[in-house]
Amino acid sequence: MKVLLVDTAVSGHHVSYLKALISNENCDFVICIPKKISDIETKQIEIKNANFNSGNFIQYYKWIKEIQSAANAEKPDIIQFLYGDIFYRYFGIGLSKFKKYKTVVTFHQIRNSFLRNISIKTISKKINTGIVHTEELLRKLNSLDINNAKHIEYPHLNDINYITKEFALKYLGLSDKTPVLLALGGTRFDKGLDILLEALKYADKPFQLIIAGQEQYFDKSFIENKIETYKDNVKLLLKFLSDEEFSICINACDFIVLPYRKIFTGASGPLGEGVWLRKTIIGPNHGSLGDIITKNNIGITFTSEDSYMLSKVINDQLNKKYEWNDIAENYRLTLSVYKFKNDYQVIYDELI
Repeated sequence: MKVLLVDTAVSGHHVSYLKALISNENCDFVICIPKKISDIETKQIEIKNANFNSGNFIQYYKWIKEIQSAANAEKPDIIQFLYGDIFYRYFGIGLSKFKKYKTVVTFHQIRNSFLRNISIKTISKKINTGIVHTEELLRKLNSLDINNAKHIEYPHLNDINYITKEFALKYLGLSDKTPVLLALGGTRFDKGLDILLEALKYADKPFQLIIAGQEQYFDKSFIENKIETYKDNVKLLLKFLSDEEFSICINACDFIVLPYRKIFTGASGPLGEGVWLRKTIIGPNHGSLGDIITKNNIGITFTSEDSYMLSKVINDQLNKKYEWNDIAENYRLTLSVYKFKNDYQVIYDELI
């Protein structure tokens, strides 16, 4: 079968997600993206209007028309939009242009409000299948009487096993005597880096912190101001990480800290990568993250957006080693790329 994959970005996890999908040899894939990816041999179509501001309807509609032209030329069996969140603002306008194809849309976050609920219900009526990456998001959709959605667990997408912790710590100039916390990924507002930095002012046990990812909402000057009292304990890597740097950071840490705000409702890439290496996850008790951490015994939760409660959890965990168990290991096994692409294949087969 032929599948047309559509994405709006070729940065960060977008590329690794694409690569995981197209490693499925049972499908003939064509990719519509803003810019061609050099190390992918699969046919790629550059969509010049893909980098639009989500508030610009004219650009959005031009993007839809470009995808329609690509679909008419390629004649796929299935069209899959890999970032369905882009449709929320416009209630899925334009999706009706793809009625003659089987249409799959992957939603990464779902935020509830009167208008948002109307939007997601409208979108779901225009597509064959919606994909979400957490059970909590699937429950949200089902509660809105949306019954054409399916859950596929967000996998670990990076090759992170070949670097030893000893090498990683030495590379970063960190001690092997003191526990290492890791805040991984771009410094977006919803990922709550400021909450973690405030919490660490009250840490009463020795710690080391790695902040690794692209400088975004919270810039370098803000971070340096926040960590002034414990700056000697912090390693800053404020940039897009190479695959090797990503692996080094994951392997060096003992704890992945996810201080995400309540507005973040989706799956977390750093969580999956940390679980794959059996790292302890410290995350908020709300939404999908709280559900995943608690149900699968992969770490400890704290009261969302509460720096003081986060500091208490960190202080407690710095004193001991979290025990990995069979429940956590069973969850870890669901994060394989092999399972991820096979789960998608099952959905493709059902549609065709």
